[in-house]
Amino acid sequence: MKNVLIDQNIKYLTNDDHKHRLENYEKIFEVGKDLKQRDYDEVLATFCKENECDLLTADNRAYVHFLAEKINTVQISELFYDEKADRPIYLVKIID
Repeated sequence: MKNVLIDQNIKYLTNDDHKHRLENYEKIFEVGKDLKQRDYDEVLATFCKENECDLLTADNRAYVHFLAEKINTVQISELFYDEKADRPIYLVKIID
């Protein structure tokens, strides 16, 4: 995908220390800025599909509701492990 949506729980990825992780994306969207912080995952799914976005999140179940939004296939991979937060950061791609 050419764009990326950063989930609320990992907004720090937009800081200078992590910008290199986003350098392949044309546009960076943020939950809490471009979408409401409390929007459901279905809204994120629709936004990602309409705006050609990957989703970066620390929520290991964020993709579950993507499948309800006429999205048949998602690809989930661990982008990196955040040692400071002691959790993986996931890359969710809409394959549809």
